[in-house]
Amino acid sequence: MKNNSPAAVLLNIHAYETLLDELEDLRIEDVVRNRLQDFDSSQMISHEDMMKKFEF
Repeated sequence: MKNNSPAAVLLNIHAYETLLDELEDLRIEDVVRNRLQDFDSSQMISHEDMMKKFEF
């Protein structure tokens, strides 16, 4: 403790990696939510058209 506040946190590697994975998932979710707010269905491309466009 330093000034009545924790000075450090110790985690085992599994807990740390789990925390990082959850943080990444939350960041991705935030990006998705922001993109969905600006989504214009008139700009949507079907899967079939996308495959043709990129020659798959």
